[in-house]
Amino acid sequence: MSNILIINGHPHPEQSLSGKAIIDELDRLLPQAQVRTLAALCRNGSFDVQAEQQALSAADTIVWHFPFYWYSMPALMKKWIDDVLTHGFAYGSTGTALHGKMLLISLTTGAPAAEYARGRSMTWPMEDFLPPLLQTANYCGMQSLPPVWSNGMIFINGVHGEANRERILAAAKDHAARIAAEVNA
Repeated sequence: MSNILIINGHPHPEQSLSGKAIIDELDRLLPQAQVRTLAALCRNGSFDVQAEQQALSAADTIVWHFPFYWYSMPALMKKWIDDVLTHGFAYGSTGTALHGKMLLISLTTGAPAAEYARGRSMTWPMEDFLPPLLQTANYCGMQSLPPVWSNGMIFINGVHGEANRERILAAAKDHAARIAAEVNA
């Protein structure tokens, strides 16, 4: 069985209905997986780089899970990548610790899927936003699994009704099931 590491990059995971539901469902579907929540691991603006690198080294499959903020990952997730995927560990002539590991990018958007198209408010399809993330994996010698994303996953208490909440919870379960299917394939 594969060692699965899930990096939860939401900066406020306790405030995210969809993010929490996805992680909870992944806990159920992939009980062997280790979940590392960056918001809890970043202390005084820093990560324990050695601990993060050890977790990555022990994994066979890595999931980067985060909300899509301003057409990329949240700053906390980017900081983790900048701090942890160092020269000599993740890349460079001696940076082979991630070579051959599988990476799955998991993200959620607030905007509906229809808006990620030419001529719509997001201007491009979602696939056009992914190359920098996929290249990060490639540069570190990882193999990318097909990314998993879900659109329209925003819920604001007092603004959105119960029907939207239930729709998002169902979509979150589906999102987690797609991740589990990919990492178990």
